[in-house]
Amino acid sequence: MKNTFRNIFLTIGLGTLIFTPMIIIDNGFNDTMISVLIWLGASIIYGLSFAILNWKSVFRIPLHFLVCFAVTLVIRCAYSFFINGELNLKKTLIITAPIFIAIYIVLFIYIKYFGHITSIKKSEE
Repeated sequence: MKNTFRNIFLTIGLGTLIFTPMIIIDNGFNDTMISVLIWLGASIIYGLSFAILNWKSVFRIPLHFLVCFAVTLVIRCAYSFFINGELNLKKTLIITAPIFIAIYIVLFIYIKYFGHITSIKKSEE
């Protein structure tokens, strides 16, 4: 079961990398494809941030959460400004925070039980 879920996520990622350029070639470079590329870039940064979870620190999970939330918020703010010509930070934060937290919790539980997050054990003296 563990390998099945990991393979599903890997193939979704690989499929996205393959179909995105194909859709751009077939349908052109429109606003939707700009959004897809922006969030694909964010996904790459999220993937790189998993290195934080390999640290042997008690702060690794909160730091990972903050890095991922910062990436999400910066991209949402930049995209909102690009599309609307203005930024309503309060509205963006109110919409982004609960959705991000819910998704982070679900993915954290998945990764903890099916992935590579290990508990830090206190050394016995």
